[in-house]
Amino acid sequence: MNIRWANLTDAAEIAKVHVESWQQSYKGIVEDDYLSQMSVKEREQRWKEWLMQKSHIVLILEDQQKQLCGFISGGSIRSHHPFDSEIYAFYLLKAVQQKGHGTRMLKRFAEELLSIGKKSMIVWVLKDNPSKQAYISLGGKKIEEEKITVGKQQLIEECLAWNDITFILTTSKNYTT
Repeated sequence: MNIRWANLTDAAEIAKVHVESWQQSYKGIVEDDYLSQMSVKEREQRWKEWLMQKSHIVLILEDQQKQLCGFISGGSIRSHHPFDSEIYAFYLLKAVQQKGHGTRMLKRFAEELLSIGKKSMIVWVLKDNPSKQAYISLGGKKIEEEKITVGKQQLIEECLAWNDITFILTTSKNYTT
């Protein structure tokens, strides 16, 4: 598995992984109607716009056949919190989850943030998402929660934070690929 910077030509595959990972990971959390109506085409257009801006970090995970399996994006914080960076989106296809790839991606993302002078970070995650345990095991601490609307549904989203993202790099939670 390879982690690399995304480029504009990856937009369609990022959009596909974005939609598929939501449909796989949020089944039973998010309403089926909302998940089934998610549009790869719509997401592709958004990803093209975001990738053209080059205003944030977008890393992708690809397998040996160069098929995209996941991505992480983020950059400067977009909210009032006293942290300097944020994960905007982080999704892996179900087939590659719980194999250490997410941890590797998060560590690489932290390295990229440190290289541009960022020192702290937040991520918003659905309260009922079992994948949030990965953030917690890498030192993320809950600092807040809020209600959000997804489709016609009210859900709770939690904000996890790291005062010092170097902790992510020094944690002993390592996996082989």
